[in-house]
Amino acid sequence: MTRTSWRARGVPAPRGVTRLRWRPPVIALLCLALVASACTADRDDPPPSGGVDRPALEAVAATLPADPVEAAERLVTEIHAADPTRSAAATAELLRRAGHPIVSVRGPVVAMPDQVALHDAPVYAELLPLLAAATRAGDRYTVDQFAELLDAVGLTRKKMTFAEVTTAVAGWAREPDHHPIFVTAAAGVRALSGHRQQVLFAGADPDTAYLDPLQTVLLLGHATSRLVEVVDDAQPRAAARPGAFDRLVGGGVAYASDGPCKALTRRFGSPQDPVAKGIVDSVKGYLKDNLVKFLSDEAQDRVGKADEVWGKSAAAASAILLLLGARLSLSADKTSTHFKHTAGSRAEHVLLTATATFDLETALEKIDCYALAGVTVPRSGPLKDFTVRFSTVQPQVGTIQEGGTQLLKAVSADSVKSQRGAKTGADGVATLELKPPVEDPSGEGEKLTGQATYIASLDKESLPFELGDVYGLLSNPVGFGVGKNFDLLRDVLVKAGLPAQQITIEVTYHGSDIVLAQGAGEVNLILAKLPKVYVDLVSCAGLAGPFTGTAGYSGAQSGQLLQMAGAATGVHVPKGFAGKANRISVTPNNQGGPEPFFIMKGEGGNQFLDGVLRFYPFLNTRAEILADYRVGRPVGDVEILLAGSSFPFSRLSWPVVRVTTDPRCPKVRYFHDET
Repeated sequence: MTRTSWRARGVPAPRGVTRLRWRPPVIALLCLALVASACTADRDDPPPSGGVDRPALEAVAATLPADPVEAAERLVTEIHAADPTRSAAATAELLRRAGHPIVSVRGPVVAMPDQVALHDAPVYAELLPLLAAATRAGDRYTVDQFAELLDAVGLTRKKMTFAEVTTAVAGWAREPDHHPIFVTAAAGVRALSGHRQQVLFAGADPDTAYLDPLQTVLLLGHATSRLVEVVDDAQPRAAARPGAFDRLVGGGVAYASDGPCKALTRRFGSPQDPVAKGIVDSVKGYLKDNLVKFLSDEAQDRVGKADEVWGKSAAAASAILLLLGARLSLSADKTSTHFKHTAGSRAEHVLLTATATFDLETALEKIDCYALAGVTVPRSGPLKDFTVRFSTVQPQVGTIQEGGTQLLKAVSADSVKSQRGAKTGADGVATLELKPPVEDPSGEGEKLTGQATYIASLDKESLPFELGDVYGLLSNPVGFGVGKNFDLLRDVLVKAGLPAQQITIEVTYHGSDIVLAQGAGEVNLILAKLPKVYVDLVSCAGLAGPFTGTAGYSGAQSGQLLQMAGAATGVHVPKGFAGKANRISVTPNNQGGPEPFFIMKGEGGNQFLDGVLRFYPFLNTRAEILADYRVGRPVGDVEILLAGSSFPFSRLSWPVVRVTTDPRCPKVRYFHDET
């Protein structure tokens, strides 16, 4: 049984509607009985040509809890489960619950969201297996690429920063009265990051935090699309009159007056209808509410109205989904290596292999309806003469001893590839050969381990489509499409780039990774003072430690005044001596939290001096000049605590820094040979 809209029943909208109910999952599919209710324009509409279908969504939806956050988290688990078919269905159901209509390339509507939908963000069912596979495979867009995308479609007045984007996403749809499509989308985005043990927030590392393709589609849809009422009776409705842009390029959906491609527009209530407008206006939790201060003046004026921005972004989102067919895999002939002990040796080299193919799991020839109407899909197979770009993230860069500026670098013959990219051959393959430096002397010092991450991406200038075939639309069966919008789409997609793949190589070496935790300061006890408390620790094995050295205090004349001053401030200074140094050894537990350590007890066995080490979760490139003029790179801080607490009247915290030399650690030189 279907539920007719308030308008169709001829009754006014209930007053005070601020939140619409989230319907039961099975009923929410809207089109369970094709015989009884028209989910498409006509019963003779061709069925979807592959991809995700209605029964698959029903099977996934039947197992979900009612709470939208819990349901989104369960769907993310299903997306990353072993069964690729169920993964694709879970992807579709997450998108549907988040407001995206699921449509077929031939026109029929596969499934609709509940009550309200993103007007400009239909997703093709045939591309969902590809979207699920790309998400599972770890394809990625940087947050910066997403910001480029919002700027390219004209939504923002300037490109947002990493902190601005992540802050907007982190605070999105968290209130009890926010509509379930927003709650579902936001919870899904956060759960997808959580699955890979990431959190999108302003303090995250821009080099490692990224968006997978599913997150990108969800965020782009909610950042740019208009909201519209879903009507349940599927009776013919007067579609919104296309604007100039829609008439030119088709916008997010094809506004056809007849044929199978009218199916989606029949499911949308007219924006001019006061009941439909009241429903949409009452909904809370838009992502655009978090972005509004970054929107262009024109976009702010037109939020909620038919606007060019929405059509542009919808076409771009659909094209991004299609571009996921451009698959890039990255492998290495070994996943670990060691610094060379002999110059000229090649046994330690690593060969990276990137393979570019175009591959759709669903056989498609031409897309008839909606945002990509008229697109001819390239044949599956290797992508020849494409440029693969390689980049690297090496946290140890510039931190180990002389000459050790990189754990791995391209061999001389491939140095141009590392700078300009490598062309794929007829087999779609491009390679990059890497080499570690040579130890001198070899085998001296600690055995250390670092990680070199390499990222490969298809050149964003090399789209796998030509104007003459894919976007060269001369005759479109629905009268609209993206053919005349090729330049816009190319600009958008070039700015956003294509998703990337990465691989991490473990690199071991001998030598010293020197980290200092040292500092000294005066403690003012009001009536007396400790002239010097200090800590001087060194690790020759990097952050893993152990950190060894001394810590204590000196120069304090033990006496009644000092004892009274200490008692007044809760600091129990030892009696009978003017200072003391203790040998310290601290081995961090690698849990990422503060590392407390004991220095010494005070009078009567009371807590006196303790220390704590804290390490940054990201690479800091700021230079710190030490007292002996050595240059260090901060990796954390060390603090001396008095009576178990930070002392508010003295500066007793200092940077922990990485340096290249220290007399307490063996000295090893590294150099790259000419291979």
